[in-house]
Amino acid sequence: MDFKGSAFDGVEGREACLARPPPSLTRARVLVDLSHAAAGHVGIAQDIRLVFRMLCDVAEPSGLLMPTGRHDLPRLRADADAAATAAVLHWMARNWSNAPLRRGLRVPGEVRAQLRSGFALAPMAAGQEDAVWRILFAATLAPADRAVVLARPFWATDLAVARIIDRNLRGRRLGLQRLAAGGFEAALFCMPRPVALPAGVTPIMRFHDAVPVTDTDTVVSWQAGVAHQALVRACPAGTMFACDSPQALEALLVLDPRRARLAHVVPCAVAPPAVAAEALAALETGAVITRHLSFRALGEGAAAPAGWQAPGDAPYVIAVSTVEPRKNYPALLAAFERVRARVNPALRLVIVGGLGWRDEGVMAAMRAGVASGAILHLTGVPSDELQLLMARARCLVSASFNEGFGLPPLEALQAGCPVLLSELAVYRWIFGEAALYFDPYDVEALAGQMARLAGEVPEAGLREALAARRAAVLARFRPDEVAGAWEALLERARGVAGPKQSAMETSI
Repeated sequence: MDFKGSAFDGVEGREACLARPPPSLTRARVLVDLSHAAAGHVGIAQDIRLVFRMLCDVAEPSGLLMPTGRHDLPRLRADADAAATAAVLHWMARNWSNAPLRRGLRVPGEVRAQLRSGFALAPMAAGQEDAVWRILFAATLAPADRAVVLARPFWATDLAVARIIDRNLRGRRLGLQRLAAGGFEAALFCMPRPVALPAGVTPIMRFHDAVPVTDTDTVVSWQAGVAHQALVRACPAGTMFACDSPQALEALLVLDPRRARLAHVVPCAVAPPAVAAEALAALETGAVITRHLSFRALGEGAAAPAGWQAPGDAPYVIAVSTVEPRKNYPALLAAFERVRARVNPALRLVIVGGLGWRDEGVMAAMRAGVASGAILHLTGVPSDELQLLMARARCLVSASFNEGFGLPPLEALQAGCPVLLSELAVYRWIFGEAALYFDPYDVEALAGQMARLAGEVPEAGLREALAARRAAVLARFRPDEVAGAWEALLERARGVAGPKQSAMETSI
């Protein structure tokens, strides 16, 4: 497999990179889709926030405010007023929730939305910058980034992600919806979003994985796989794909082999520490944990059971992800029970993440541990407090069956926490010998590796040996390093696009 065109080509990273194209005299003008930036703290939301911040240093980015779910917004025009752009932000804050339309109006409204082909861009009104920051960026970026990010222009559209999906699944004969993005040289979408752009604007799709197709047993329904592949295949012929790892690029070509020529590897970046390590010393682990505890495993709306005591300074291992089938929580819970029974009865398991889908079995398996305090389920943990929890954990464990990249282990490494990972090619590509690995299908193997790091007396010298390899891994994924890969990709995008538009296209 050829991964030419990235500072991260090949398994060896920088050593295999090709020369970057010469920089142009002007920075690339790129419209950046922020539709998923409101979707939680980690994953795709975190990636696109960091991408936007990195582009502020190497390009001329503008933010695209686009709702995700179906909505009841009126048609937004290029000269829309402040209330109209505020309405788009409102729907972004609501994320995937759907419009509260009366039953009799929903079907005709959705039919009209699906038939419509042209969508304008309206400049965000002055005075809405604080809402943009709170809704889209504050969960990941540092306060020091606020002025840089909000100095960029933002444009709103009423074209919703859900309706792009609808159009490509149910209305393909109508053609792609057109987005009035003239004046830009590229439009970067945080996931595959097939839309028609004006001549001279290169579409770039961020691509993370093919999980809905390759791991169909871990998603909500078979339709997810059909939709994912359809969206990739419907992207225009000149679309570039920015894959976050070589393994993601391979997964892309499973869905559509035609994309090989314009597919490149641009990895995720790890955000700088939220706070200085010295500042963490004043925070109490128990207070942070207690502040974000969830007893959802005990039932809807459940509170702490009678006699339950807040955690003290007991040792713990940590897992950070949405609770959903691909993350393999049953194996982690079983391995944790074995380690606790055999080598460290004081050990606790801290799970940081909201509920996703098909989580009933995991919640049932967690019930006894949550009731006793052996398992601590946390939600809504901000980045500085998550940094603290990682820094004081015996190790972070990721038992996933599949990942396109995996940011939490990198953040743990940055916080000084050893990482224990599934034997996945993408984890080997990122971490090399700076992590311990196990077969995600072998509970005993996971328990054995966990005991080495989290036993009552951890294996001598192991943490130090892993820590010695940490700096080389983190250096590859610093924002300034990854920003160079984005800059190179945008230079290539200029060569892909046709004739440039001379002015911003503002109407359909």
